[in-house]
Amino acid sequence: MAVSRVSRKGLTNIPVKVRRALKIEEGDTLLWEIEGKELVRVRVLRNPLKQLAGKYADPDLTYDKVEGEADRLLERELNAPNRA
Repeated sequence: MAVSRVSRKGLTNIPVKVRRALKIEEGDTLLWEIEGKELVRVRVLRNPLKQLAGKYADPDLTYDKVEGEADRLLERELNAPNRA
């Protein structure tokens, strides 16, 4: 079990134990799903730009192509089985 406190502004830190277990890194997005009144599921959506880094060495690659690939990766993450 890991514990964190919520600030007045609704902010909290993700405990190191949880970050390591879920491999949460800077730039990742957390998707919060509420089930009932006491159950919350958190899914980690990996930073798509990080997945693209160094993947393409094509000088003709355009911003639109990269953005399309990032959108495809995000969509795949959203539709992936729950990781939490």
